[in-house]
Amino acid sequence: MSVRLDPRSHHDLRAEARDRISAVLPDLKNDGDPGGTLIELFAWMTGLATERLGRVPDKLHLALLDMLGIELRPPAPAQADLRIRLSAPAQKRLNIRADTEIGTVRTATEDSIVFHVQDDFAIEPLRPAAYVVERAGAAKEIGVADGVAHPHGPDRVPFDQPPKVGDALYLGFEESIARLLVQVSIEASMARGAGVRPEDPPLRWEVSQGQGTWAEVEMLSDRTGGFNYGSGTIELQLPPGSGPEAIAGRRLHWLRCRIADTMLVSGRPAAYQHAPEIFRITAAPIGALLAAEHSIVEISEPLGTSSGEPGETFSLRYTPVLELAAGETLEVESPAGDWEPWEEVESFADSGPEDRHFTVDLVHGQIRLGPEIHHPSGSTAAHGAAAPKGAAIRMSRYRHGGGRTGNLPPDSLTTLRSAIPGVASVTNPRPARGGVDTQTIEAARSRAALEIRTRHRAVTAQDYEFLASDASPRVARAMRVPDGEPGVTLAILPKIDPANRRLTLAELTPDPDLLELVARHLTARKPAGSAIRLRPVRFRAVSVVANIDISPRADAEQTERKVTDALYTYLNPLTGGTSNGDGHGTGWPFGRPLNQGELYAIVHGVTGVESVRILRLYEVDLNTGERAAKPAGRQIALAPDELIASGEHIVRAARRET
Repeated sequence: MSVRLDPRSHHDLRAEARDRISAVLPDLKNDGDPGGTLIELFAWMTGLATERLGRVPDKLHLALLDMLGIELRPPAPAQADLRIRLSAPAQKRLNIRADTEIGTVRTATEDSIVFHVQDDFAIEPLRPAAYVVERAGAAKEIGVADGVAHPHGPDRVPFDQPPKVGDALYLGFEESIARLLVQVSIEASMARGAGVRPEDPPLRWEVSQGQGTWAEVEMLSDRTGGFNYGSGTIELQLPPGSGPEAIAGRRLHWLRCRIADTMLVSGRPAAYQHAPEIFRITAAPIGALLAAEHSIVEISEPLGTSSGEPGETFSLRYTPVLELAAGETLEVESPAGDWEPWEEVESFADSGPEDRHFTVDLVHGQIRLGPEIHHPSGSTAAHGAAAPKGAAIRMSRYRHGGGRTGNLPPDSLTTLRSAIPGVASVTNPRPARGGVDTQTIEAARSRAALEIRTRHRAVTAQDYEFLASDASPRVARAMRVPDGEPGVTLAILPKIDPANRRLTLAELTPDPDLLELVARHLTARKPAGSAIRLRPVRFRAVSVVANIDISPRADAEQTERKVTDALYTYLNPLTGGTSNGDGHGTGWPFGRPLNQGELYAIVHGVTGVESVRILRLYEVDLNTGERAAKPAGRQIALAPDELIASGEHIVRAARRET
């Protein structure tokens, strides 16, 4: 395969040579004189050399990049939240090990895609240690026996009469309730209210985070209908964190149900008029939501024995390897039989002869020990220690896998590879995201020039942007934002796959782990004392409303779908910006305005479209999806640090009457 290293044609090379020579020898103007012949000859030879260099095999290109210290970037694993549900409320401690494997269903044509739980987790048989009701700002504790509260008399009414905003009931636990799936069981009378909808009552379930802060809980099911039906069970997915809070003199981890602001239904406030009476209330964990990663874990893999020579190389069994995490390292057996951990480094440039360092080529699974460098003077210098001769060498732990195949839709991960007693089911309630394939050779070539120029130090805005993108394959784009503050502010856009569709604000927002990783990468390369701030990209969301005429043989529904897909692909921060909307663009340029006219070309380019009757642009709140009441006009201007994103596009197709 030929790679075009230089875009200049023979005519361009000849013109450039003439321009440079004319400043010194202005008489060389005649194509027939010897000087002109030499210019033609050297332009032809330069073009030929460039073409021949472009035919260098990929393997040699990789070797040349390796000599420059540039390796292909490894894949990134998709991340998912796994909801593990128990067969009954926990009665005893249930331990879920890190590295527990969950996969998709294996079929005759497709292997299972495997994720593993990232951290150890224990589901404890927790029961409430306290029950508190808060009316008109006054909190009162109600007695609890064996985790169950049986209120009597006036204490049965948890809220004021009528209930007021801020009234609440609390269930307190002595240990953390973070990440638990909790079932609240209630025996109660029916509440009465005006306009209160059972599917969306003015109630908010929250968990204490400590220091007076509370995090909202995800409601999975409410068989009480917000107390409208009386008795029932409520299933709640609790957030990743919980912290103790002092309520009614008890410092516990609290789960509370609070009367929220009244809502308007048909222009009238929806509020409770009469609070329910609670005769019995308790809660128990019935599962947990755990973080998982698309990878397979290998433990204590033997790599062979050392020859005692410097610069040894060892191969891992599985590739590509994911970036090594804490506890994942090379180990060498000592004469006493202990396994001594070695330290991974980016290069051996600063390694001394006693430093137990190693490097790893993640894409090819190659472990390298420090070399011995021979200098022209005849002296030698060891950069890194050599393993003792005959010593056994192993990899303590490593992960392999990752890539785009891990970007799965909800409810795909349903199979426990090893059964866990007491677990009834497992699934991923939301899509698995973040998987990125191994970097291609073409991408490495385009990255090489910038990497050589920056040499891992950040000075200019382009340096910061390149190094932020180089910090992780999960970073799609980075832009330095001139905000007038001291230091550097960067807007980060995460990589999403597939991206040529309608993207949500949650997908377009980098998670805290990614921002922390980028910050660490930049901190090691920035000038001392320079501050770095990272934030999500700002978006200007646009919704297109179009009425189109289609050809007689075109399918209306299919054409509508194709036009909608083309709009989502073009008005896209990751794939947009190309005139043909083919999804191979590098993303909408920062700050470029959107003109209504360019969308006519996108719509007309879809097979089956004969004409566009109506095409209007509306600005959209990307967070709520709410569309502006009036069209935006013929152009939508963007701030220099903004990107275009798509709201919901509405396309209607009809055949023109003849």
